[in-house]
Amino acid sequence: MTNIRELHIDDLDIPRFIPRARHYLGHFLPRLQSLCLKSPEGSRRQIIFFIGLFEHLQDLTLLRGTLGKWEHEPVDDLTLIPPFSPPLQGRLMMVHFMRVGFLENMIGLLGGVRFRHMDLFGVGETQLVLYACAKTLETLRLYPANPWGEQS
Repeated sequence: MTNIRELHIDDLDIPRFIPRARHYLGHFLPRLQSLCLKSPEGSRRQIIFFIGLFEHLQDLTLLRGTLGKWEHEPVDDLTLIPPFSPPLQGRLMMVHFMRVGFLENMIGLLGGVRFRHMDLFGVGETQLVLYACAKTLETLRLYPANPWGEQS
């Protein structure tokens, strides 16, 4: 499985997984270029730390993320500095990912982002990621309300 370039994970409990992440995903780390996390559990920084495990990551998809029990997470947890700053130069897709401060933390902790393509469906704080990618952005699909036309 050393040729895996795309990984999709649903409902990952990141706090429980982080201590063993390299053991379980170590063989994916050198080649993985695309990561999709659907309904991940954990704080903003834990999710960003997990993303930072993949040093060659180009594309990122985040689906259905809410604050839940991680609403009041510690902001200054220095143990959660990502080991790598992945290039993140491909596509960013976010669908109903409403974690306040997530995009700001991601841009800051990963040393910026340079996505060329974005699909943002019902995402708060979009202006931060748009501004961060202003020089590299080629394609943008922006749906501030529900993509099915229903009021949120």
